Amino acid sequence: MSSKLKPFLPIFISGAIFIIFVLLPSSWFTGLVNQKTLAENRMSLTDQVLKGTLIQERLFNHNDKYYPIYGSSELEKDDPFNPAVALNKHNASHQPFLIGTGGNTDLVNGIELASNYDELKGKKFAFIISPQWFTNHGLTNQNFDARVSQNQINQLFHQKNMSNELKQRYAKRLLQFKHVHNKDFLRTTVENKGKTDGNYISNFKENQLVKIEAIKSLANFKDVPLEHVKPVTDEKASWSEMRDVATQYGKAHSQSNEFKIRDKYWKLIKANKRKINRDYEFNINSPEFSDLKLLVDTMREAGADVEYISIPANGKWYDHIGVDIEKREPVYKKINKTVTENGGKIYDMTDKDYEPYVITDAVHIGWKGWVYIDEHVAHHMKEK
Repeated sequence: MSSKLKPFLPIFISGAIFIIFVLLPSSWFTGLVNQKTLAENRMSLTDQVLKGTLIQERLFNHNDKYYPIYGSSELEKDDPFNPAVALNKHNASHQPFLIGTGGNTDLVNGIELASNYDELKGKKFAFIISPQWFTNHGLTNQNFDARVSQNQINQLFHQKNMSNELKQRYAKRLLQFKHVHNKDFLRTTVENKGKTDGNYISNFKENQLVKIEAIKSLANFKDVPLEHVKPVTDEKASWSEMRDVATQYGKAHSQSNEFKIRDKYWKLIKANKRKINRDYEFNINSPEFSDLKLLVDTMREAGADVEYISIPANGKWYDHIGVDIEKREPVYKKINKTVTENGGKIYDMTDKDYEPYVITDAVHIGWKGWVYIDEHVAHHMKEK
């Protein structure tokens, strides 16, 4: 080789590797997502779990070890009573697998699950519904852009067993977002009453996204929120013992205020001198209710065995900031009604709105609240 070309050899090699990568089929890479990958991502809450297709697909298709729990930011909190930490071989038959992050509201979770529609029949999992999702505006364009992936939407419309009616409803809803990718495909799907013509993204693009996702799933590049959190109860503790410990733990970590808000968060509230305004929450006419109905309808038609969990807010704190029980209660009731009247079963915790140590700040379940959920999902795991 000419000495003039030698400096460019690394570039030529890199280019050749890139071309080979682009041309290889995605099926060569999907095998990278295996049982070891699931074990490593059980608490990772990474984009590969939340916005990908491979990990969740394997979770439902090739697994009888894990129990998925879908939710939002409460799953990220470093709480020793989080089910991923507190549930063990003595009190639960499966290991919890956490799927959620801040901004994961009903539609975001609905698309994640609907993209695996054909695998959901008879599958057990929990879905935590947070009351602060039910705002004046519902899911924002910003959260949609950050939380929903093109690959998940594409896979949703490829589900063979999903009814055309559901596909039409998803297409209509997706068209309401400003930066949705393929509006022509969605409009055509609506016009054809759910019959799909073509793909949401090209086969070539899907192939590349799946390969990238498979490679990224091999390593976590961010800290796992619960990685260093250890249980604070004995492995064989009864549920009542766990509740007692959680009560004492909550009391010890909320000494600074009358609202039973954890001390670290209360310090942030006191540092923020601005008036707290949450008047846009607890809207009885929130568009979020339609998204919740879409999710419940999808899970019913798919035949999934979902335990919906409706959590409360910190009632004493919300009273203090002017969002009183007369505004909260109708939203709690409508959440329950939306689930039950559309074929879902619900563990309704909203009667614990004023119970201390159920909510750790304004809206995040924790401490004693998690123990209630731990016990409930453990029973759901064992139900036939």
